[in-house]
Amino acid sequence: MNASPFSLAGRTILITGASSGIGEATARLCAAMGARILACGRDPERLANVVAGLAGAGHQTIIGDLTDPAARQALVDAAPGLDGCVFSAGAAQLAPMRMVTQRHLDQLFAVNYDAPVLLTQALLARRKVAANASLVYVTAVAEHVAPHATGIYSGAKAALTATVRTIAVEHAKQGVRANCVSPGYVATPMLDGLQNVMSTDDKAALAPLGMIEPGDVAGAIAWLLAPASRWVSRTSLVIDSGLTLHVR
Repeated sequence: MNASPFSLAGRTILITGASSGIGEATARLCAAMGARILACGRDPERLANVVAGLAGAGHQTIIGDLTDPAARQALVDAAPGLDGCVFSAGAAQLAPMRMVTQRHLDQLFAVNYDAPVLLTQALLARRKVAANASLVYVTAVAEHVAPHATGIYSGAKAALTATVRTIAVEHAKQGVRANCVSPGYVATPMLDGLQNVMSTDDKAALAPLGMIEPGDVAGAIAWLLAPASRWVSRTSLVIDSGLTLHVR
């Protein structure tokens, strides 16, 4: 039998931020590729709608804000053995450095760094991550180019990327891989929420290939989860529609 290297059949995948945007698109694609999905999000109604529309059977939902230690613990307790994890939950707020506050810093690091790192720690400590599993973290192209008013957001994402490289080294003996995807401007509710402080149309116009859709990022994540990428670890895959070609 020659199984497709792009199949996720028989694999259980945790996806945080699964109720919208990149997380939702990834849940739908991975389910269509045969995976059983453990979907985590803060909005019960939206998450239920996403899971109800997934291909296949046996999917689960976990409701909770992963900045809350109790919610993280509940997820770890409920999780079966995981063949893959996608850490997609995140938040963006813009502020020039002269206007940064402790509250702004704490909020962005809590969502974009603390939550995925502490959840990873708990899953590893409880042995919920199976041998040969793939861990995928959604960062942002901002960590590479640091646009105006993104100092704290870019810093949180860059810190996550650095930590992911260490995770990959520490668990390579178990065959566990850890990688990042680093998207540019993606048409998601998070980007819509920044409309009052920046023109997303202007930003999209800077990318030679145009605006990225959530499904485009989901395809890259699914590849990193699949056997096709089994020799890929400690990397950050930039998906930015050519936005940063001039700086790389």
